[in-house]
Amino acid sequence: MIQQVGESIPVLARFRDGRFEPRKFLWGGGVRIVERVTGRWSEHDGQYKIYHFAVMTDTGSCCELSLHTRHMVWLLDRVLAAGG
Repeated sequence: MIQQVGESIPVLARFRDGRFEPRKFLWGGGVRIVERVTGRWSEHDGQYKIYHFAVMTDTGSCCELSLHTRHMVWLLDRVLAAGG
């Protein structure tokens, strides 16, 4: 089952060689470790960009995270629960 979330969350990201990706985030009272980034894409929001990441977490959930550069905030957009 896909859960629409749309919540601002704290994210620890790794920046290297001109690229970045999320590594951990806090949601639902716990730290979620990003095991794998399975997809990435971006879109424009006027002169700003929104960077999207599809990730697999250590809990077995697939999540979509996005970094909105207009306000420099990370959002947890969607969650596909493990076994969903």
